[in-house]
Amino acid sequence: MFQSVRPNSQVFIFHKGNTTSLDVGYVTNQPMPKPKYSIPQTFGQPQEMVVDLIVKVGETTLNLNGIPANLDIADTYSNGESIVVSTSREAMSSEVISTKQKSIDAVNSYSFNKDRIAKCDEILGVLNPEFAEKQVQKEEMNDLKAKVTTLSDKVDKLVDMMLQKHRNNE
Repeated sequence: MFQSVRPNSQVFIFHKGNTTSLDVGYVTNQPMPKPKYSIPQTFGQPQEMVVDLIVKVGETTLNLNGIPANLDIADTYSNGESIVVSTSREAMSSEVISTKQKSIDAVNSYSFNKDRIAKCDEILGVLNPEFAEKQVQKEEMNDLKAKVTTLSDKVDKLVDMMLQKHRNNE
C-alpha cells in the first residue's frame, strides 16, 4: 500500500500513452497520508486518504500527487500522460497483461468492424438514396483517380523511353 511506502522504496511506473513503457523509480520522500478533500468528515464515513509521492526515475523526478493511500496500484497522470503507479511487481504485471489483452481484442475486432461499416453503408444506401448516390460517386472518383495515376505513370515511362531513344540516335 502506498501509505506504507518509505524513502528508497521501489515504485513501478507504467506509461500507457502513445509510447508504452515501464520505468522503475525510487521514492525520495516520506509520504504522509492526508484526507483527499479538505472538508470535514460527515456522518461517520471515513474520508479517503491519499499520499503525495516524489519518485526519482534516473535523472528525472516525478511528483505524483493524490495517490490513494490504501492501494497497491493506482491510475494517475503525469505531464498529461496516463500512467499506472504501483509498489507491487505482481499488481503491475496484471495491469500490463490487461492492457495487452485490450490491444489484442482491438486488433482482433478490426475485420468485424470493417465488415460492420460496409454493412451499415449498404443499409444507409437503402434508407437514404442520396447517401447511396454519394457513395457511388465517391467510388467512381476513386476509380478515376487510380486510372489517371496509372496513365500518368505510363506517360512518364513513354517520355523517358523517347528521351533515351533520342539520346542514342545522337
